[in-house]
Amino acid sequence: MKLEVLGNTLDKEQLQAALSNDDNTIIIAGAGSGKSMTMVGKIKYLVLYKRIPLEHILCITFTNNAANSLEEKIKKELHQETRVYTFHKLALEILKEHHMEYQIASADLLDYLIEEILVSVPSTYFKHMFLSRKYSQTGEFLNLQKVISRFIRLFIANYYDSAYFLDILKKAKKRDKPMLRIIQKIYEMYILEKTSTGTIDFDDMIYMATRLVNTSGIKKKYQYIIVDEYQDTSMVREELVQAIRRKTGAYVTVVGDDFQSIYRFSGCDLNNFLEFKKRFSPAKELYINHTYRNSQELIRVAGSFIMKNPRQMKKKLKSSKSIKKPIVVCYYKKRKEDFYKLLKRINSPNLMVLGRNNADIYAVLDSRLKCENNRIFYQDYHIYYKTIHKAKGLEEDNVVIINLTDDTNSLPSKIKDEKILRYVIKQNDLYPFEEERRLFYVALTRTKNYCYLFVPKDHPSIFVTELIKNCKEYISFIHL
Repeated sequence: MKLEVLGNTLDKEQLQAALSNDDNTIIIAGAGSGKSMTMVGKIKYLVLYKRIPLEHILCITFTNNAANSLEEKIKKELHQETRVYTFHKLALEILKEHHMEYQIASADLLDYLIEEILVSVPSTYFKHMFLSRKYSQTGEFLNLQKVISRFIRLFIANYYDSAYFLDILKKAKKRDKPMLRIIQKIYEMYILEKTSTGTIDFDDMIYMATRLVNTSGIKKKYQYIIVDEYQDTSMVREELVQAIRRKTGAYVTVVGDDFQSIYRFSGCDLNNFLEFKKRFSPAKELYINHTYRNSQELIRVAGSFIMKNPRQMKKKLKSSKSIKKPIVVCYYKKRKEDFYKLLKRINSPNLMVLGRNNADIYAVLDSRLKCENNRIFYQDYHIYYKTIHKAKGLEEDNVVIINLTDDTNSLPSKIKDEKILRYVIKQNDLYPFEEERRLFYVALTRTKNYCYLFVPKDHPSIFVTELIKNCKEYISFIHL
């Protein structure tokens, strides 16, 4: 059977994934392999060939932009309106179906409570930290606020409750207990504040929706559930999918790429993806290995680099495209002046500049270049800046990666997680810079053609040094 989707004929692997309809399925899709087209193909097959009503297919993705894009593609292919949900929109609909009244808590409520409690509650552990408001303006205090906020958000995202907090305290090392008790107090105050004002946060919304589905069911008669970017799922999100599956008997298909799991800091747990077959048993595993974006040479470099991580699904990506040396190491001496020289030398009308942090771009702009709304003004070219996290899912003709120095806050970032976070991060690195390695992989695979690495000659990133050592035959060099 052949299946045309959005003007293209699905390849053998895409077709197999699209036609799979009688099992729970995990589709492991490499970068640039056409997973969106495969998802639309699967929906088309279910609707036109299996006669499943479109409203009986629940499609979930992670961002509003991705949801809107998928809706448009489905409408273009099937000439039918449908709704693609984010997890929050799905939870909101379930709450409305059950006539649940709610108000969203202020986004800065937790941070406000953290500051209020830290400056007012004495503690021998924090010594002078709570004695004055003046201390609350120091960098040390602000970092402590950030750590506590992250701890609590990770705690909530992974479906924990007060009883589990007590369990953490029981098992904690003695030196960590004073800090954990402070965090517990802030967490309980946060819950109390939301309860007393009748407000909820976004994770509460998903938790409440899950509880409603478990106790009262769900009105929609879903037969298939399709979840995109499943490698970025937190425990609270997986529980909602499981609840709907149990109540409807729907088959679950998840799509994603463990090579591109880069959101651990926000509560995502890669184990949900790696253990899908066990958690949704019986289930089968399918691969989409042909990339239509990158050259074969680039995916050899990126693939060998990412597979140094032991906790990755082994896959052999392939491409019919060839570029002999798609990686270009660009050595600079004067960063701002040489970055301008590099833009002139690349001379690409479509260029994406990628960095590790929001502010990285300002370190390379000189008086001849300016950046507004992430657009870099250079001649009439379409050049724009993204952090690597925000670039996931995007592609461009050519890519430049900046901030590739051997420093603390470059790529890889050497800022270590505070030890206290190990109580709520389920997947600590098993290999040095495991998640940073995935982040660099995402950056390398955004390009359709060349990837330019903007590097200081005297202290390059350890990632660049590794690429040169292991894959020199696929790399060319420029001295600016």
